[in-house]
Amino acid sequence: MQTQAKSAGIILVTGGHGFIGSHVAHRLHNTGFHVRVADIQPSSEFSQAISSDTHIGNLCDPDFCHRIVQGVDTVMHFAATMGGMGTIHANNDFIIYAENHAMTTNLLSAAVQAGVKRFLYASSACVYPESLQGSGNADVSLREEDVWVNLPPKPQGLYGLEKLNTELLLHQFKDRMQVRVARFHNVYGPRGAWRNGREKVPAAFVRKALAGKLLGDLPIDFEIWGDGTQRRSFVYIDDCVDAVCSLLESPCDVPVNIGTERSVTMKELANISLQCVGIAEEHARYLYDRKKPVGVAARNSNNDFVSHQLDWHPKVTLEEGMMRTAEWMECEMLKLVRGLNGAERRALLDGLQRSKVVDLHSSGVTFAILLPVTSRGTSSPENCLGNLRTFARSLLRTTWRDVHSLGGDRYRVKIYLAIDDDDDFLLGTEGENKAASTLRNEGVLDVETLICDFRRGHVCDLWRTLARRAWEDNCDYFALLGDDVVLQDEGWMRDAVFEFKELAKRENVMPGFGCVAFTDTTFPGMPTFPIIHRTHMDIFKGEVIPKIFVNQDGDPYLYQLYRRWGCSLMFSSRISNGTGGRDKARYEKVHAVDWTFDTLDGSTEVLEEWLRKSSPMAERKLTIDVVIPCYRVQLRFLE
Repeated sequence: MQTQAKSAGIILVTGGHGFIGSHVAHRLHNTGFHVRVADIQPSSEFSQAISSDTHIGNLCDPDFCHRIVQGVDTVMHFAATMGGMGTIHANNDFIIYAENHAMTTNLLSAAVQAGVKRFLYASSACVYPESLQGSGNADVSLREEDVWVNLPPKPQGLYGLEKLNTELLLHQFKDRMQVRVARFHNVYGPRGAWRNGREKVPAAFVRKALAGKLLGDLPIDFEIWGDGTQRRSFVYIDDCVDAVCSLLESPCDVPVNIGTERSVTMKELANISLQCVGIAEEHARYLYDRKKPVGVAARNSNNDFVSHQLDWHPKVTLEEGMMRTAEWMECEMLKLVRGLNGAERRALLDGLQRSKVVDLHSSGVTFAILLPVTSRGTSSPENCLGNLRTFARSLLRTTWRDVHSLGGDRYRVKIYLAIDDDDDFLLGTEGENKAASTLRNEGVLDVETLICDFRRGHVCDLWRTLARRAWEDNCDYFALLGDDVVLQDEGWMRDAVFEFKELAKRENVMPGFGCVAFTDTTFPGMPTFPIIHRTHMDIFKGEVIPKIFVNQDGDPYLYQLYRRWGCSLMFSSRISNGTGGRDKARYEKVHAVDWTFDTLDGSTEVLEEWLRKSSPMAERKLTIDVVIPCYRVQLRFLE
């Protein structure tokens, strides 16, 4: 391949920071090819370089696709929303189909317009009909033409259907570019997903065996989804890369299987996993979970065609490949538990013995909007509802893209309303309260109302109650707002997340540590509306601000608290504040007495203790609140 590399031009590897894509990019880069990696993730699991240049972005964005194909001769398209059965299940079908279809059509359209010469597509064994794989415990050897055995085709889920539809889409462009299609059968090996719910069964089983080994309790509990009789074949990543490189240079323009012809049951694979970590089968207690997704009953690759076309044969046995995977994963797991105390270590390892079902509808980043609401304090109680309508419209306008965009982080907004139990106007006499109903009528549907009985004007009590409920609901970010604010800038959620990530990198703290405040156009320069991460709630055990605060000073407290580590900032997203801002407040303002002394110092000590364990490299800053530049000073005037 060295000679070919000199004349090959740029090879674009999408998903080049993912599992298969990164291994392919690494091989080609080391062979001398000019490899361009495009991925939404900022890095791969490789510590060494795998590409000549790298582009980070979302393939669901057509403009990004047009940028990355400039000057490219060959596209190798591995990027996809995918995973094992924890992700590829019916509840996620429509999201998976929509995102993968958008990525491929955007990329293919850009490639055709840019004159790309070759397009290699990572398809899947999921394109084969479920009817051929549905019952019994015998091997099912799938040939490439079996896709069309029972018409119309019915692949496994919408993931498989999208893969098959893309194969047909690519077929339409064979007169304009060379097309190569690889149907992968369960690729596994080092540097693959292993603990985020997107891992496939080999990685999941090795993880469970290793976690049991590190816990040291025999017999270990070993979870298996289904009854353990499902059959699959597995191909090691190095063999997969060999096949991909051979396919790329071959004249074969029809789909080929890339897999092995040896299938095993899930129970047999579990036994192999245990052997790899030195645990005998009799020291394992198998726990069969028949309620979890299991996929088809049996699937195996028939390699007659690929062997003839590419002269390719897998070399690494399942036992050897699983052993290599276990050696790599053990190093990763030891890094994970390093520095944990006994209880933390056990809790983490216990969790690693179970696999997750990923719900893509709810697995995104959730912003909790904490909104105390009152109908009192203005000339008419109806003013409150008018403010809410204005707020709701600003919320929808500034979050629509983040909530509805395909690919990348998924964002969700949930409103938490707090209403006084004696606010008869808002509560009404029957049905939903007027505040929640107003928000829903404007299109804000995810609303939860808490009826509170605190003293009037004790807004901070309402904030504390709302924040605790949102924390218990596992929300990620908490925006402390009022019912009279207007959000001005689109994209404030993704911008806030970005700022938290930048703080973590710059100040050597855990992601989520800090306070990011809106730019308040009503009070320029004041951090009046803060956003915090659930890390803050975890550290302070669900209390967003101390009880000393009544209705003032809670927001500057949060800002000043994290400022001691350089982890407070006001970002460019703007907000305006009506009542209580330019207008008269609806309650008597009560300031917390001397909160900048004992209260702030006590909270600072809590953070210092937490940082010593979680982020020992973080450094406390010297903070100066006011600087008065002077040339000459006469003290009697200052006095």
